[in-house]
Amino acid sequence: MKKRIILTVLILFLFITPLFSWSAHKEMTEIILKQFPWLQKYNKIKVTPYTYTDNSLYNPSYAITYRGEKIGDEISAITIITRYVEEPDKGMDENINISSMQKLTGGSSGWRHMYFITFQGLWILGEAPKRALHFWNLAREAFMKGDYYWGFRFFAYSLHYLQDVSMPFHAYPMPLKNVVLGIFNLDKLISQGENHHYTLEDYQEYQIKNGNPKYIKVLKEAKPLEVKNPEESAKKAAWISRDFMGELWNLQVKYYGPDINNKKNFKADPKLFSFENYSPLREEYDNIILQALEFCAGWTKGYIIFLKDFLDKMEEIK
Repeated sequence: MKKRIILTVLILFLFITPLFSWSAHKEMTEIILKQFPWLQKYNKIKVTPYTYTDNSLYNPSYAITYRGEKIGDEISAITIITRYVEEPDKGMDENINISSMQKLTGGSSGWRHMYFITFQGLWILGEAPKRALHFWNLAREAFMKGDYYWGFRFFAYSLHYLQDVSMPFHAYPMPLKNVVLGIFNLDKLISQGENHHYTLEDYQEYQIKNGNPKYIKVLKEAKPLEVKNPEESAKKAAWISRDFMGELWNLQVKYYGPDINNKKNFKADPKLFSFENYSPLREEYDNIILQALEFCAGWTKGYIIFLKDFLDKMEEIK
């Protein structure tokens, strides 16, 4: 039975596309950045061409583009970060051969955007923390040569991966008990995983983009979490977010009903996203999501402080 459970988990990872994360990276990051007035200092950054050597693999069809600005323009650091924090989701990590294990995460993009901690850390799938460090190293290189445009842009890429692993379903896909109970019905397991991921993503995006005061307040009031190394912080973020998964799963079954576990391509009733649809269960559901989002905001703020410390020290040396 134990071998069958492990095999089923492997198959589950293989077929569930794991590219789920917090939605509204851009909107959340923009809210948070407004709390750091020191960024206003960098409000006239010259847009420069890409001149960097990056030996990691990228989607052959992905091309580096400028999304609204052009070379020679001036742009602010806040605009760069908010515009490009979503860039890693725009295909750069798809259709490449990174690891012999990437099929277990639905492909190369899944491998790079998550950090599944299975069997209490005995087996880990994914390299999101490494990507956070990779782009920080490129950002550091750019800043040190005086190229602040690509410094802030690479930083935005790095921040994306740190934010990704603070999403509970990005650190663990579903409760093991569901795998055990559904061991002979793989299609149902796949459907459950997709339903829970997409529903949480849609719900959270609705709250942010429609300005739910509780969600905006958490983003604004979250205390910074110390970041000394983006890779290590991303790993820590994943371990913390993993612990929210089980409770979120159970609350979603209660809040949206059993169809979330039983119906393929489940879509939640939009009324359940509305601010006015208050109930004790809704409050409990919000509280768990907000706890996880508080960590997301805390890591983001800590990383912004990490960036400031680096820039201050670098500019002192000049």
